[in-house]
Amino acid sequence: MRVQHSKFDELRIQVVEEALDRGNVALTARKHGISPYSLYKWVKQYRDEVEITMGKKKDLKNLNNPQTAPEWEQKYEQAAKLLGEKELEIAILRELVKKKYPHIQFKWPENGS
Repeated sequence: MRVQHSKFDELRIQVVEEALDRGNVALTARKHGISPYSLYKWVKQYRDEVEITMGKKKDLKNLNNPQTAPEWEQKYEQAAKLLGEKELEIAILRELVKKKYPHIQFKWPENGS
């Protein structure tokens, strides 16, 4: 069994928090001379421990909870509306391009990208 060293754990937490604040794990690892792979593992472990202690772990059963269903339906409707607006914008832009360059035959991708 591995022995836990409190000074090492404190340093690890400090480096992990710095990486989370900075938003760049690889750069923080390079700065401290740590393997980015190790720091990624530390960050994951830190997040798991913090989420467990703070009670933020979401249970999959909560997704099917009837109380949260209206929230998901509302988010779905909002996403569908935004998708429809984007598709309309793309159609308008395609028509403008066709009008500006009628002699060029464009081949548009089927999936819209």
